[in-house]
Amino acid sequence: MSVDYDPFSHEAMKDPHPIYDKLRAVGSPVFMEKYNAWALARFADVWECSTKHEKDITFTAGQTPEQVLLGAPVPDTFMTKDGQAHRQWRGLIREDYTPDGVKVHAERITGLVREMLEPLLAKGEMDVYKELANRVTCINAGYMLGLPPEDSETWRALIDGMLEREEGQVGGGSETNQAAVGQLFGYFFEYIGKIRQNPELAGGHIKTFMEAEIDGHKLSDEELAFYIFSLLVTGSETTPITVAGVMYYLAQNPEQKAQVVADPVKVRKAFTETLRIDQPTNMLARKAVNDFELNGAEIKAGQGLLYLYASANRDEEEFESAAQFDMNRETERDLSFGRGGHKCLGLHLGTLMGCIILEELIAAIGDFEVVEDQCERLYGEHLSGFGKVVIRWDAANAKLR
Repeated sequence: MSVDYDPFSHEAMKDPHPIYDKLRAVGSPVFMEKYNAWALARFADVWECSTKHEKDITFTAGQTPEQVLLGAPVPDTFMTKDGQAHRQWRGLIREDYTPDGVKVHAERITGLVREMLEPLLAKGEMDVYKELANRVTCINAGYMLGLPPEDSETWRALIDGMLEREEGQVGGGSETNQAAVGQLFGYFFEYIGKIRQNPELAGGHIKTFMEAEIDGHKLSDEELAFYIFSLLVTGSETTPITVAGVMYYLAQNPEQKAQVVADPVKVRKAFTETLRIDQPTNMLARKAVNDFELNGAEIKAGQGLLYLYASANRDEEEFESAAQFDMNRETERDLSFGRGGHKCLGLHLGTLMGCIILEELIAAIGDFEVVEDQCERLYGEHLSGFGKVVIRWDAANAKLR
């Protein structure tokens, strides 16, 4: 069975799931001759490549499909390093993201959510993604970095401009994308210049990376800018998409919504299931450095690999009734935060933050409805899910707990 798949096609960027069904049905990785790369759509293939072949791949060629398949520039951070170098630079902040490390942020994040939520309650309607979840997560990402809240929101808006895709666009080369890049990194370099001159102004992860020296190497201004960019993106990118998705899928499943409204703590189950059924990290990319065999595919050094997480998480061979939302399902394995040495650093913080946003929101508004004709899915190759979910509730009875 042959499937013509291009991750940058309009079909794939608008709604990849119909073509993912076809890719999984092939039963093995699918070669994309145009890009000299393989698409891994099955759960077992992504899992095996992530757990057994890390020595056979490199992260230095980038992680996004634009970087690996199109040759876009690759920021030099721990996310694009291999082996010991990856562990050393990631290790500078790793303890802040352990299960115990993120607990200290729970009270602060709860306060931030309530601050953002309170003025919205009287409206009786809002876009969960834009007006609440995205604001909370980007301010928190800035806090972790040591950035002022107002700068964090400004910079996140420019990142959204960098990721915007128009129909038919391949990669990030539009005028909108390039203008956002120029403005964003202009801000970064201005900020770095200020803290280089006044080190006492630096805080959070920026201070850590600015002062770090590993194997005799200290970060240049450009390298520090890449760290700010990468950590701001990853710290505010997928959690708000998932939060918006939770509200959408609960509204689509009234019995499960009723369980969560009755006991908002159960929203954690809905958060986990939304990550599975509508994985916000649609795909990440790798490049092979050794020849190896994967489920009948002869991977050659130099070829690209697309880990199609959104497809793998809907694999019927791994998840019964995989296309159905079931927050009460029990799963043994998942790929929602990746797997292997580069597994998502922020998984515990992202989960904590997403669940706090949802618990506080549902506890405050109670029952709600989704305005489906005002919901919008993201369009692009790298991210997937809802970038707009409008909900309504009874404003007269809404209040913070």
